[in-house]
Formats: sequence, C-alpha cells, structure tokens
Amino acid sequence: MKQTVKQTVKQNGQALLSIKNLCISTKELELIKNYNLELRPGQSSCISSPTGTGKTTLFNYIADLLPSGVFKITGEVQKTPGLKISYAFQEPRLLASLTALKNVMLPLEKLLDSNQAKSIAQAWLEKFKLDNKIYDRPEKLSGGEQQRTGLARAFAYAQVQTSLKKSPCLLLLDEPFASQDQANAENIRNLIKEELLLPDLAVLLISHDRFFKL
Repeated sequence: MKQTVKQTVKQNGQALLSIKNLCISTKELELIKNYNLELRPGQSSCISSPTGTGKTTLFNYIADLLPSGVFKITGEVQKTPGLKISYAFQEPRLLASLTALKNVMLPLEKLLDSNQAKSIAQAWLEKFKLDNKIYDRPEKLSGGEQQRTGLARAFAYAQVQTSLKKSPCLLLLDEPFASQDQANAENIRNLIKEELLLPDLAVLLISHDRFFKL
C-alpha cells in the first residue's frame, strides 16, 4: 500500500497512532505485510492502492471492527491513551428511519444534551452543503448526499471529542471523495484541513485519487 503523510499543523505531541511491522492474514490470504505508520496531532495520511490490497481491513483493525477469530495479527500497534476513533465508511451506514439531522445527532446525543447535539449536527450538515436536506430520510438523498451525511456525522463526532470532551481522536475516512463532483470534493478537502486544526486530532484516509493533496 502506498501512503503519503502530511503535517498540516506543527505540533509536538506524542503519536496518536503508531504501527510497526503490522501483518494481518487469514488461513488463505496475506492481506497486510509489514505495514508501518505513525500519526501525530495535525497530521494526515493518505493510503492509495488497488482494490483488494487490505486497505479497508487495516481501517477496520484500527477501529476495532475486525471480527475476532478470523484473522492472524502480528506486529506492534500503540494508541495514545483515551484515543477515540471517528469513522466514515465508503458506503454510508445511515439509519433509514431517521432524517439526515437525526443520523448525525445519534452519536452526539451520547455526549451532549439534545439541543447541543442538534446545533452541532445542523452546522456540519450545512458545511457539507446539505442545508436543504437535513429533514430528509436517506431514501430521499442521492448517493453523494448520503455519503456527505456520513462524513458530517464523523466530523461532528471528532469535533466534539477533541474540542469539548478533550479526548484525542483519529478520523478514519474511507474513500471520502467517491460519488462527489469536483466542487463537493474540494469542499471536503477544505473541511479536512479545518478538522486538522483541532487539538489532538489526526486523519487517515483511503483515496483512489493518486494526486490527492490537502
């Protein structure tokens, strides 16, 4: 897997995530071999490689989403104490019965009162150009709008954790530019830059865009 690491903000804090010689395999297939990465606050890393080379498996491992007993895992992985993971999946995982606003509010309501959660969720939906869609359910949203709703949820959760709860956070973005036109893709890039200005936050993303730059 090819990766580029960029430091957006000069910060000297300890690494939020450190991976050394990580190997992940099943009985039939070696998915990841000797993978290394270190991310500090204010840094972003972009992973670009062909389909089937273990990118999503790596993300799921970092987010503790891999099913137990299926994979053989070796190597050294260290996360800073109290690290929170905020994840936006390539295929939006929205609750069909909830509006876009409620989908973004859902994780926030575990951390804030309802009014605070609503205010932050609405602000992020507006940032992702979904001002007129906040009361629509997923079935009324296009694929790109559904993806941006999922991104708004991940960004909002990361903001609350780092700024209000004072917890370090790693934002994982799986193909955040898929299904987006040029204007929305550029807006998402700018929002990633803004997110990296938060304290104790780093971004790890998958992108098939070989020329991705923040």
